Amino acid sequence: MTWLPDLPGEGNDWERLSAVFPGAFHAVEELHRALWAANDPVLVELARLRIATLLGFEAGLVVRSQQARQAGLGEDKIAELSSWPTSARFSARERACLALAEQFVIDVNGVTDRHVDDVLAYLSSGECYAYVNALSAFENLQRGCLTLGVTTSPEARWLASV
Repeated sequence: MTWLPDLPGEGNDWERLSAVFPGAFHAVEELHRALWAANDPVLVELARLRIATLLGFEAGLVVRSQQARQAGLGEDKIAELSSWPTSARFSARERACLALAEQFVIDVNGVTDRHVDDVLAYLSSGECYAYVNALSAFENLQRGCLTLGVTTSPEARWLASV
């Protein structure tokens, strides 16, 4: 941490920061676990990684969801994530979801009915709602880490089990 040098406890920067507000940080972890449980692991892992790329959250780019790996997401596809609009590795469903994720992060006010309708062609309204909530949680967590200078991804611990 660059601007919070006197944090209590031991461990990495995220663990030391979470010692200040353990209840709130536990709630963040539970929220993320719930969102992973409510979503397709491949779709949310692609979105999480794309958000980390767009925001420059390097710590988030080095961790992987075991659940997404088990569902078939490989490093070859992840390596082409920046080319998702044109890469043959991405399905129309993934493209619709990534387009929404990208617009959400770049300018949430620019999300249009078309973005949502494109996702709704592949996801139910409940699934779309869960996906948008995951986008919001990922963006908020990653922006918070960047703002606070957290260089250890809190997702590393969670993604080992989701």
